Amino acid sequence: MSSHPFRPLRRKSVLLVWGSGLLSDVGTWVQLIVVGSLVARETGSAVYTGLTALALFTPQGLCAPIGGLLADRYDRRRVFAWALLGQAIATAVLAAVLASGVRQPLILSAIIVFSSAGGALGQPAYSAMLPDLVPPEELMAMVALGIYSWNGGRILGPLLGTVLVAVVGPAWTVGFNAITFAGMALAVSLLRRAFMPHGSDTGGVVERMRVGMRAVRRVAGCRYGIVMIMILNLSVGPFMGLIPIYVREVFGGGTGLAGSLSAVQGVGAIVGGLLFTIFAARHGRGHMVLVSTSGLVIAYAVYALAPTTVVAGIAVVCLGAGSASLFTSSMAIVQRDAPHGERGRILSITQAGMGLCYGVGVLWISVVGDWINMRVALLVACVVAAILSAAFMSIAPNWRRVLDGDVSQVEAESTGLVSA
Repeated sequence: MSSHPFRPLRRKSVLLVWGSGLLSDVGTWVQLIVVGSLVARETGSAVYTGLTALALFTPQGLCAPIGGLLADRYDRRRVFAWALLGQAIATAVLAAVLASGVRQPLILSAIIVFSSAGGALGQPAYSAMLPDLVPPEELMAMVALGIYSWNGGRILGPLLGTVLVAVVGPAWTVGFNAITFAGMALAVSLLRRAFMPHGSDTGGVVERMRVGMRAVRRVAGCRYGIVMIMILNLSVGPFMGLIPIYVREVFGGGTGLAGSLSAVQGVGAIVGGLLFTIFAARHGRGHMVLVSTSGLVIAYAVYALAPTTVVAGIAVVCLGAGSASLFTSSMAIVQRDAPHGERGRILSITQAGMGLCYGVGVLWISVVGDWINMRVALLVACVVAAILSAAFMSIAPNWRRVLDGDVSQVEAESTGLVSA
């Protein structure tokens, strides 16, 4: 495992895809903060604000499995490019609707669902391409690059979105995001090689998904990585989409403060991803996951109870670092151990679990926020994160060895780490 966090960028194909992805991630965060703040201002409701974030991730639960089937049947590069074009079209429709003066949360969320569905169809293909872009020792660094891109967008997007809204209004601001999707589709189409899955992918849809599920149960690393991501998205991840209503209710802030907190969270995520990649190579993934989880729970409690915006900002930096660390490790483990022929389906199952858990997390936290207040809702979520993490580590006593790759498949089955 390479400890150099930027080694994959030496490859032209990686630089092309990653650079266009960074621009697209900036556009996504421009849209997320602008639309979320617009809905928070118009409704003052945590549920409605969370709905716009929910619309971004929920389609993963329904569309990602279909995307996984496509990724294991056709050229993954083409599947991803067509999905990006679908996102560009749907986002352009959202910009047009905003230009016409529509502000109803349900209508805006419905359009975002269609755009997100395109992303969910293409993401398994993109994730399945990564292990073919770099050698195995650079895979975790490659996954971490996605963290840097997403959170680089989180830093630049809110700041750019605040400026664009003031200069050209929300409609043209969202239109910028549509352009970034089209640009990334062009960049992916310029890759001069095919990414065809190995092996035969025969049988009906149901049978092919069963093959993917059996692979998840069979491979300990995939199973554990997915569980870790689901815990993260069910309890911690939703705080990101609820930042606009949190700053409005707790500190009386608007788009500027929401954008600032999102930006510093992105800084924390980039720093966390860098440090995790470096230290995991020295001390092992298992050890670093334990450290990251402990720090994440503490930071979440501080964020929930923050007396000032400065304290909230510091906590958000730590939340970003811990979340990125756990996500980087989990996704790298899944991609490391997933068999090539079923990789698209396994990653689609990962994405589906991630999207569904995020949606449930946003829903229950926002309901508690409207019922009581956001501080209590986030504090309860912190307790849930601690309980679920402790339960996972207790039920799977050898999880550290599995994450570090020290347990072979035969050992995992004989010690009960994998379901028969």
